[in-house]
Amino acid sequence: MKNLRIFGLIGLVIYTILLMMACGRGPENDSTSNEFLNTISSLSSSIIKTLKGTTTPILNHIKSPSLQENNLVSFGFRSSKAGTISYSGNCFGSTKNAIKGDHHILLGVMVEGNYDNCAIQVTDSEGNTSEPLQVPSFKVDFSAPELFQVGDFKVQGRNVEMEIKASEAGSLVYSGNCSGDLQHMNQGKSEVSISFPGDGQYSDCKLTLIDSSGNASEPLPLGTVRIDATPPVLAEIKPVPKMIHTNRPSYSFKTSKSGTLRFSGKCRGNVDKAIAGINHIALLTAEPGVYDDCKMTLTDSSNNRSQPLKISPFVVVGGQS
Repeated sequence: MKNLRIFGLIGLVIYTILLMMACGRGPENDSTSNEFLNTISSLSSSIIKTLKGTTTPILNHIKSPSLQENNLVSFGFRSSKAGTISYSGNCFGSTKNAIKGDHHILLGVMVEGNYDNCAIQVTDSEGNTSEPLQVPSFKVDFSAPELFQVGDFKVQGRNVEMEIKASEAGSLVYSGNCSGDLQHMNQGKSEVSISFPGDGQYSDCKLTLIDSSGNASEPLPLGTVRIDATPPVLAEIKPVPKMIHTNRPSYSFKTSKSGTLRFSGKCRGNVDKAIAGINHIALLTAEPGVYDDCKMTLTDSSNNRSQPLKISPFVVVGGQS
């Protein structure tokens, strides 16, 4: 089969020469002779390349550009032939030799910016150069973003509400014993709610902004955060006797936390503060009668409010002392 192909091409050459001579294109003078010889030489060269199976290298993408350390951009391509790599556009590379198969090369860039004109070519040992392979456009950014806290944060339950400001868009990463509801933020100011696992004092929570090029900001520490989301618990210790002759009956209760007292119903207290532990107070009654709707609640310093404690009913009779 191969011999038939060779004979056929040789026949084609002879036929072409005879056809050119029949059309008056033979070597009649020096000028036409040179033109004739050049044509034959070019045709022969093409035929020889075909006989050798010579083709230009073919390049294909296998990996999109990605920024690595030291401002180098990783890029992958496949070449159908071995040869020498040449670069064009605003990129350059240290890899000069290509093998037949897959390549992972590093492109060097000089400054930050968008790169959309980089291309590579491969020239084989016979001087055949591939079509330029355009490197997909990419952005080079090796400047770290900046993250700032705006104003003071506010503790609400087991969450910290705060405003932060970013110099560019990116992903938020939380470190320490905290997590947040904001995973991606735009350039400018954003509200974020940061959660903590339970009551206690935390000083290890930090926020870091990572931009699309993988550059990380300096961690933004929250400082010391005190979380107290547990409401106080009240319990009656010594109720008022069911029948009394005084408008200032003594009353004892226990609280798990210190805070501010609030009374409802017909009773009032002679104090508005309570300390953690057992407290002895006096209930103030305005007139004789049944007191069965008295309740009190306690709100601690973190604004946690207890469940209302119902004061056991009692009756104030006439003849108060």
